This record gives sequence, C-alpha cells and structure tokens, in this order.
Amino acid sequence: MKYFLLNSLTIVLFVSCKNTTEQNLIAFDMNGETRQYILHRPDGLQENSPLVFVLHGLGGSANGIREYSQMDKVADKNGFAVCYPQGTGGSEDTKYTKKGTHFWNVGYEVHKNETVDDVEFITSLATFLQKKYNLDPEKTFCSGMSNGGDMSYLLGCQAPDVFKAIAPITGCMMEWFYDSCNENDPVPVFHVHGTADNTTYYAGDEDNSDEWGAYMGVERTINLWVKRNECTTTIIDTLADIDPNDGSIVVSHKYIGGRNNNEVWFYKVIGGDHEWPPGWPVKSGNGDLNTSAEIWKFFQHSMKN
Repeated sequence: MKYFLLNSLTIVLFVSCKNTTEQNLIAFDMNGETRQYILHRPDGLQENSPLVFVLHGLGGSANGIREYSQMDKVADKNGFAVCYPQGTGGSEDTKYTKKGTHFWNVGYEVHKNETVDDVEFITSLATFLQKKYNLDPEKTFCSGMSNGGDMSYLLGCQAPDVFKAIAPITGCMMEWFYDSCNENDPVPVFHVHGTADNTTYYAGDEDNSDEWGAYMGVERTINLWVKRNECTTTIIDTLADIDPNDGSIVVSHKYIGGRNNNEVWFYKVIGGDHEWPPGWPVKSGNGDLNTSAEIWKFFQHSMKN
C-alpha cells in the first residue's frame, strides 16, 4: 500500500517544495512535547470565521501539502483560516519507512511501536486556534491526503464534536476504527478516490496482504457513512470532461437527505491514481476537478445544514 508513496509518489508530490524552508512552522506545546503547524489567515479575516485543517500524507510535510493543495487561494477568496499541522517523525526504521519519516498515527503495523496521540494533538490545536483567533468552533473542518485522509476519518470517528465535517482525499478507514466508529455521532463526509490508485487501493486490503494493517475498500467505507448519516436519496452525475487527455473522468455520487441534513459526497475518479486533482504547481492527474475548491463547497454546504 504505502511503500509506493514513500518513493516515487513523494518525489512527484513534493518535488516543487524541495527549496521550501521550515521557517514558517509554528511551535505548539503538547504535554511537554513540541509539535508544529502552519496557519494561514487571509487579510481582513473576520471573527467567527471557519477553520479548515489540511493534513499531509505519509512522508510529506505541512509545507508540502500547503503548496500541493493550494488551499490558501481558496481561503483568500472565501474568508476562512487554514491550518497545516506537521506529523511527528517516526522513532525507528521499519520495513517500509525510515526513522524520522513524518506520519499520522492511525495504527499502521509499521507504527505499532509508536505512542504519539495525534487525535489529541490535532483536537487540542483546533481548540487553541479557535480561542486565540476567535474562529468558530461550529465551523471547524478537516481534510487530508492519503495518510492525512486516513487521519481525517479517524477524527471523524473520534472527534465529531470538534470537526463538523471531513474530506479525506485518497484516504481509507483502518479496520480497527471502522469497527468502532459507530460509538459517536456521524459527520458529513466528502471523499475523492481514483479507481486505479496503487497506493491506497480502491478495493482496500481487508486481509492485510501488504502488511500495513487491514483497511476497508472505498465503496464499503462510503456505504458506512451513508448508513451512519441515514441518507435517503442518491444523485449520480458525471463532471464535465474538461481535460480529455488526462486518462480519467469523475463521477460524483451525492447521498443526501440524511440526519440533520447531513450529506456524503463521493467523487469517483475512474482511471485516476493516488492524487489530489488537479495537482499543483504542475498538473499531475485528473484535470476535471479542482479538489480544494470542491472541499470548501462541501464544507460550506455543511454549514448551512
């Protein structure tokens, strides 16, 4: 599953950031341990504005996902703050990862000896930023790429009181928290995933053949959230094929009419790989979908419900 990400995909996703310094990382004390994050606040941001978290993938960085997602541009246009937390570095070499590789602790087998509590870190950071900058606790959301998408799902299961909707991009639900997710109230979910994803398999890996830990397939995951949110109506559409040369099309599945008017949006990139379409600064993947703009559209829609 994730080994590919740490090699060629990491180069693709973060090569544009190779000259980016870590100067803009802000320290955050977490039970005596120093964690880090980046915060973007558009000029003239009003009080009680929304707060959106964007989480990097395995082997990535806060700076990397900031540039790759281009969420700052969406925030500047729409008036919300964006936080890019930095995952902690792994404490040891493993079969697939090197010591110091940034990650979110969602229970991969390669991280079985790691004890960092990223749910506590991210929820504590959210509460801190809400208070310090007068951001709205009822309009706080989380998105993430790959391992960051997995972490978004974990937060959706364990911290729905903090994150009011989630948008995992190419993420998955590990079996261990898929099975326990019904303990808390559901949140709206937006998910983008390519059917040809060779990193986080579309069909999942429920028998743990790759030895990362069992995880659910995309459709089973979406069905869980549709059921949890008690959605009653399905709307299926195909996005305009703006780039006929990208080798993929996007079919949207919107499940509406749920509890508290919650919705689940699933954008299936047929032929798409492990990507955050369209990919910046150089397009790398499907050209029909501006994922970051669509994430905000979904979060904004969730605020109206």
